Amino acid sequence: MLASLNDWNPWWSDRDAIRVLMGKEAEVLHELVRFLEVREIKVLTGVRRSGKSTLFYQLIDHLIKTGVPPENILLINFDDDVLSKATLRELFDTYQANIFCGKGTYFFIDEAHRCREWALFVRKLYETKQVKQVFITDSSSSFIPKEYAQVFTGRNVKYVHHPLSFRAYVEWNGAPKNPDIMSSFEENRLQGLLKDYMEYGGFPEVFFKEPSWKKIILKEYFDDILYKDIIDRFGIDLNKARDFALFLMSNNTNPFSVRRYSREHGLSLQSVEKYLALFEEVFLFFPVPRFDYSLRSQQLSQKKVYAIDHGLANVSGFRFSENKGKVAENIVFIELMRRLSSLEKVFYWQDPKRQHEIDFLVQQGLRPAELIQVCWDPSEPSTRVRETEALSLGLETFDLKEGVVITQKYEGEEAIDGRKIRYVPLWKWLLSTKQSASEE
Repeated sequence: MLASLNDWNPWWSDRDAIRVLMGKEAEVLHELVRFLEVREIKVLTGVRRSGKSTLFYQLIDHLIKTGVPPENILLINFDDDVLSKATLRELFDTYQANIFCGKGTYFFIDEAHRCREWALFVRKLYETKQVKQVFITDSSSSFIPKEYAQVFTGRNVKYVHHPLSFRAYVEWNGAPKNPDIMSSFEENRLQGLLKDYMEYGGFPEVFFKEPSWKKIILKEYFDDILYKDIIDRFGIDLNKARDFALFLMSNNTNPFSVRRYSREHGLSLQSVEKYLALFEEVFLFFPVPRFDYSLRSQQLSQKKVYAIDHGLANVSGFRFSENKGKVAENIVFIELMRRLSSLEKVFYWQDPKRQHEIDFLVQQGLRPAELIQVCWDPSEPSTRVRETEALSLGLETFDLKEGVVITQKYEGEEAIDGRKIRYVPLWKWLLSTKQSASEE
């Protein structure tokens, strides 16, 4: 155990060893640093391979730079075969007996669900103040067993980590990211970066690979998420789960009927609903209901399903070159998930006669506050009329003054019945949108 702990905590013997593990600085590192101001247990969740462990290393580097003794920083990664066979108490006792120097531990637990009965021990450490800070990661939103859920009520703050935003992607490429002061050359460069981002997505490790490897790695990620986070974890049928996941990837951004899929694929209604809930739990897919003031109607409505990463959808579902509008819509959804607060929700909207549809309705509190339409190429007159009619009807229905149409390149404004419709290129909307953590 001690040898494995040393492997995962190289800063104990060489405080500069952390530099090799840090990678490029994440845009959200400042959010985690801010979390150090409170003592509550920090829970960091998000899809596998999104960079949660790297965030840990960057935070550990920050702690060492601010004077925390390296021996007082303990990281336990339960993806390690040796560590996953031990209890958390055994590992912590081994650390205290051999490494700890007696001034308060900063405790990091990676992939906590693979540890046996960890929750009660973490609570004991927290309540008895044997640790100064506790950070926990997992690739599931419900990694705390139901019987332990109340153990952490009121004792934790949560942060959901997504793959790279386009803003971070641009920054990692060393390109300017202020859309208000940009030359035509810089704008053209951003268009090229957006094309790459749309094709390969935002997983950090994929960013650094040669194009010939990117799709291969993305396919491995899809299998890893499916097998490690769903099949192995929940013991469901491999073939049925994989077929369903591939179906959702291929029908990404489209309304989805649970009953129709159940009927056409011979899978029980309960199984379809269970699989969809598990996909959402491990951040692979997000079902979005149709907006209705009736909660019951929302629950019964067909859902539009979005993937956590458009690169995954491109290699597992459909051809990128033929579906740029769908890719753009998926990117807009994930960006909304990244920046909206816990008091805001995302829906799609259809008028009562189902003749018009708006891609995204953002609800703040109890009322609709923002309408967003994605139309990749509004130059075709019939397409533009269809999109603007839907948006203007939505603005009138919810008494809003302004709506947004996100496009490939077209930019402009028009007024319809006293209400404004803004056309914004996707790259500019992504760089102009506020960036904020998904925290509770």
